[in-house]
Parts: sequence; C-alpha cells; structure tokens
Amino acid sequence: MNGWLAIDGSNVVHQDAELRRLANLDPERARAELERLLGGRRNTAVFWDGGPGGEPRTFQRKGLRVDYSGSGEADERLVTWLKQHRPPGLVVISDDATLARRCRTLGARVATARGFAAGFRTQRDAPPERPPPSPAEVEFWMREFKVRPGE
Repeated sequence: MNGWLAIDGSNVVHQDAELRRLANLDPERARAELERLLGGRRNTAVFWDGGPGGEPRTFQRKGLRVDYSGSGEADERLVTWLKQHRPPGLVVISDDATLARRCRTLGARVATARGFAAGFRTQRDAPPERPPPSPAEVEFWMREFKVRPGE
C-alpha cells in the first residue's frame, strides 16, 4: 500500500477480540499491542482518545505517528489532521459511521476496523503448536499426579 493509513485506534481495539480482551484488563496494554503490530510501518498514523496527562500529544513511535487527543476526541484530531495534510491515497480505518462519513466527504477512503488487526498478526504472534504428548509423557504425568489408568 502506497498511501497513508489513519487508524481510529480505540475503534480497532474494540473490533478485535484479542485487543478487546487486553483493553478490559489494561487499556494501555491494548494500545501498546496494536502499536507493536503496526510497528515499522511507514505512512501510518494511529489516533487515540485520552492520553498521558490529559494533554494532546503527537510523537513518533516505532515508525508510527501516534496521536493522543488529551481531553478532546480522537475523531476530531483525525479529521483535523486529514484537513491539514490530505495525503494522497489515504485510507481511514474505522467502523464509526459518523467519522467514516466525515472522512469520505474530505476525499478519504474508509475501510472496516473489524479484522484489521488480525491482518497484521504473523505466525510468530500465534501460540506455538505443540504435538500431543507421547505415551511416555502421559505415563510420567499420571505417575507424577498419582492418577491411575482409567481414572
């Protein structure tokens, strides 16, 4: 992809089961995981609601443009950025219908957030597949836990 991606970070998190699970435990871990998945990708901006200290902030992290809205809304920051920069080939990633309509009005294409993060997961992100235990391993653990065959 040659154009820019502008990502509604919170929307992507809530549309992805793994990221949503992390967000329920610790929202910062979910943010960090999405940024890790996107890390090293050029021409990518992720917009987040809130942020450190309640102040709007923008910085580069692992090649990404990361934008925190502070006490404002990430949607507003994304639209303002779009109006100011109008990068060619921009695709906005969000399932927020209002944001999508506003971005299309400004000439951006919009793609769904559902399944977006999964597309960046690689084989190394998946848990390792293990073969079933050998008969010797089963026997060892049965002895270890004092389980008799057939119990």
